[in-house]
Amino acid sequence: MASWSWGATLLVFLCFSGCGGELITKLPGQPKNVGFKQYSGYTVTDAGHGRALFYYFVEADSADPLSRPLTVWFNGGPGCSSFGVGAFMENGPFQVGEKGQLLRNEFSWNLESNVLYAESPIGVGFSYSNTSTDYINWNDTRTADENLIFITNWLEEFPMYKDSDLFLIGESYAGHYIPQLTALILEHNKRPNIRPINLKSIALGNPLLDFDISIRADDYLWAHGAISDETLSLERTVCNDSTYMRLNVHGRRSQGCDYVFSRVSDEIGADVDHDDLLLPKCLSSSSPQFRPLGLHGKIHVAIARRANIGDPCLPARIFTYLNRPDVQKALHANTTHLPYLWHSCSGPLQYQQDNLDMNIIPLVLDILKEGIPILLFSGDQDSLIPLTQTRTIANILAKDAKLLTLNKYGPWYDGKQVGGWSQSFGEERDGKNVTALTYATVRGAAHEVPFSSPSQALTLFVSFLKGSALPRPHA
Repeated sequence: MASWSWGATLLVFLCFSGCGGELITKLPGQPKNVGFKQYSGYTVTDAGHGRALFYYFVEADSADPLSRPLTVWFNGGPGCSSFGVGAFMENGPFQVGEKGQLLRNEFSWNLESNVLYAESPIGVGFSYSNTSTDYINWNDTRTADENLIFITNWLEEFPMYKDSDLFLIGESYAGHYIPQLTALILEHNKRPNIRPINLKSIALGNPLLDFDISIRADDYLWAHGAISDETLSLERTVCNDSTYMRLNVHGRRSQGCDYVFSRVSDEIGADVDHDDLLLPKCLSSSSPQFRPLGLHGKIHVAIARRANIGDPCLPARIFTYLNRPDVQKALHANTTHLPYLWHSCSGPLQYQQDNLDMNIIPLVLDILKEGIPILLFSGDQDSLIPLTQTRTIANILAKDAKLLTLNKYGPWYDGKQVGGWSQSFGEERDGKNVTALTYATVRGAAHEVPFSSPSQALTLFVSFLKGSALPRPHA
């Protein structure tokens, strides 16, 4: 076991002496007149090994933050940053501008809730362990255990939120993280002589739930014109997404599948992201990519402004911003001087890849039976985990849980515009219909829904917190 650094030793002293978190005085480039408080720092999850998870906490932009719920956000990966991706790219209060300044996000989720962004597991973002062997063969079970310890320890640091309604929400591989954490919270709450965690509901966006179902994208890509009829036929007959991803007993994939998916990649093209079929590539002058000049450049800018999509150059600006020493100092981050740069989705952690093959659907079904409402939502431009597959899983869950259809499949609204399509399932209790499961698509959204469709995502989030149906057109 590696010895503690001075930074880590000080960290333990601070966090276990009731410090209540570290207030961010001001982030470099932050706008004036910010009326809410921000905190960040480390919550120790294993003092013996020197493990600590970095967090970023944003109070609700409200006169009385304690009257608002507490939402914990997880990104997926496994190994992507809830802070850099979730907060700075998706639904946090700020985004990084072209000159390194911070711009207000008018659709920030802290308009409705206190939001805690958890950098989980270790090796993600600024989270770390001082024991090198911890980074080898990390898995879902250890992630869930650490996340429960993180939440309980964080609530000790911020005891004013112990009675707050708690909501868990995340995307992609958070389809593994959140259900497994939820199961542990439910077990924790049944223990004698403890203060229960007030978990109200969970939401999973474009989630990986069952490898054999979630990532099947052949029909989706064909219907969007991204692959040819011939390639669709080959994919259906020679292999499918799930069998392609798995290795055979010799540690190799079949040559037939390799050929088919080479065709898929060639036909989709190198300049289209599988997690967002609409997003143009970054063509800024600071990007190493080709920059069109003249008329072609003007057309690109016009399309990007017209479409309801995220800024394709934002991830590069976040990378630059979060690796600045003055920013890390303001964030109380990287106090142990990690020997690598902050990255959004890469780090030293070696995750057990066979965990991806776990079927989480039975666990989600158990959570429904425990009375925890669940929202499944899908960006309709994501081909990594297409909406068709998550909708299939929602129908499986509703059938196995013997739920009634409460709201038939139909459009929901973000203001006066269709925000997507949804359906809710539930049961009758004491003469009233109670929603247990909601499935919703988000129109024009990608794998990271709040990034590409921020207004619709905020409307979805508000309904999730209130436990109400998504807005439907008036009859």
